[in-house]
Formats: sequence, C-alpha cells, structure tokens
Amino acid sequence: MKEHTKKWGWGFLALLSCPCHLILIVPLLAGTTLGAYFAAYQTAASVILAVLFVISLWMMFKRTDKQAKTNATHDCCAVPERKMR
Repeated sequence: MKEHTKKWGWGFLALLSCPCHLILIVPLLAGTTLGAYFAAYQTAASVILAVLFVISLWMMFKRTDKQAKTNATHDCCAVPERKMR
C-alpha cells in the first residue's frame, strides 16, 4: 500500500508541475510571493517545473516497475512455501 501511495504522490506532483499547466497555476497563485515570482520569471519557472516534471514522471514509472516486479514473484496474501527436509 505504501508503494502504491508513493506512486500516486509522484503522479500528482507530475500533474501539478507540468509546464503546460503554468498558465493555470499563475492566476491561482495571484497575490502570493510564489505567484509574483512565476509571473516575473516565467522562463525560469517553466524550466524548473519542466525538470521537476521529468523527475516526478521518472520516479512514478520507477515505482510502477518496482511494483510490477514485486507482484510478479508473489503477492501480499501469498503464504511462503516451507522447504521440506
């Protein structure tokens, strides 16, 4: 469950940090220091958000691969087999 939650967290961060959403984020942050920074330095904000977007996508898919590999060998409800002597 924890890995699943982390994957969704990285996905949500990717959704928020997508540079194409900067047009929607700036009006929502109007009147705040962060909004003023984004409005004044849109190029720098776009680059920073693009880097954060790529990192969060990478982490999300990395978690997905990790979860797929883990589920392939066993699931959480499986009882491990005992070795017979």
